[in-house]
Amino acid sequence: MSKTVRLWGAVALAVISWGESWVSIRAAVVHFTPGQLAFGRYLIASLVLLPLLLRNRPSFARRDWLTIFLSGFCGFTLYNLALNAGEQSISAGAAALIGSIIPVLVTLGAHLFLKQHVSKRALFGAGISFSGVALLALGGHDGIKLSTGALLVVAAAFCAAAYQLIQVRLRPRYGALDLTAAAIISGTFALLPFSGGLVHAVKVAPTSATLHMIVLGVFPGALGYVLWSWVLSHMSVARVMSFLFLVSPCAVLIGWAFLGELPSTFELCGGALALSGVIWCQTERK
Repeated sequence: MSKTVRLWGAVALAVISWGESWVSIRAAVVHFTPGQLAFGRYLIASLVLLPLLLRNRPSFARRDWLTIFLSGFCGFTLYNLALNAGEQSISAGAAALIGSIIPVLVTLGAHLFLKQHVSKRALFGAGISFSGVALLALGGHDGIKLSTGALLVVAAAFCAAAYQLIQVRLRPRYGALDLTAAAIISGTFALLPFSGGLVHAVKVAPTSATLHMIVLGVFPGALGYVLWSWVLSHMSVARVMSFLFLVSPCAVLIGWAFLGELPSTFELCGGALALSGVIWCQTERK
């Protein structure tokens, strides 16, 4: 098998696994609390990633320990608690479409906190995205009303953006996979207080729910990052990152196929706006 085929296969597997993760969360959170699901998922992911971390033996400077922990707390503790709670009441597809605004939030956060330049084009794209999110938060199959679940997913998106921004100054010094693995493991420790009753929940939950938790930990939680790091080491960042736009449409299709969920027309319009704004924001005119 040629290297090109392996690269495209890795991209496809990562995108599909991340798209599927929204669906597995929606299916599993019916049987587990948000904290139980988050801890179980990332305990599995930590066990998968720990051998890689031990093999690479990255030397994290003592001054960076707190920053790494804070990135894990935002990106894996708070993010997953909010996301899992949000998906208790909104569809996987709608949640994924809201989550697509994370790159826009990172762009705006980099401007506000890191003093990076943001073009008028990017600001216009951000406005389009936020208009789409407003539609997603207000529109569902039950008519126009403010959705608590959607607001929780928006909060999760802010946590994910904070994770990216906190890690900015660490990335030049450490490998992407090592940094991600350390953040996941630290975030998992912070999830421990929210994991009460997990063993009992696993015993009484249907096998399918436990399998969803395992899949979440192994594939999007661990292997997705391994594959993505490998692809980034062989392809341009701009080209690879453009494929992240496929994650939310993938989640909508998988949710429809396996859960019978399809976002309402209102939500689909909002999702289209949100995604269009992200693409507009991330693609500068040459």
